[in-house]
Amino acid sequence: MLRRVIFFLACLVIVNTPLPAAPDPALITPERSPAPPFTLPDLSGRAVKSADFAGKVAVLSFGATWCTSCTSELKSLENLQAKFPKDLVVYFVALDGRGEKDVKPFMEKSGFQIPTLIDPRMAVAREHGIRWIPVTLVVDRHGTVVGRATGPREWDGKEAVEFVQSVLQH
Repeated sequence: MLRRVIFFLACLVIVNTPLPAAPDPALITPERSPAPPFTLPDLSGRAVKSADFAGKVAVLSFGATWCTSCTSELKSLENLQAKFPKDLVVYFVALDGRGEKDVKPFMEKSGFQIPTLIDPRMAVAREHGIRWIPVTLVVDRHGTVVGRATGPREWDGKEAVEFVQSVLQH
């Protein structure tokens, strides 16, 4: 009898315990860490330095062309860039192992216009503590990572736009 009562009480506890909430797809985790400096080639082979972003807010989306959740956010990143053309720079940082050989044809075929950097050895990604993709970093005008989003986001959605606007205002 005592076992039945304990079992019944345990079931009540389990049934009445709320499940953890699913991660908010718009959530950008606040962060305050210096962004390591880097230089990466873009799709035309031109070297792009993080120092070039000084005075602007940068959004760096680390992913790969073979990763559908990574590429699913590229259009919204393009839209985000269009909302703030003067004070914001947005880059897709492609981690494809074959580099430009895979990335350039994919971007052309898909019609994406987002500026793209190539990091096939994932050196810059590792320096930024990226261990899975997609991960997007928001870097303020002073070179400090102020936000990190793990997983795909709607970057032209209300929450993301408001977050970027708040960073632009400081």
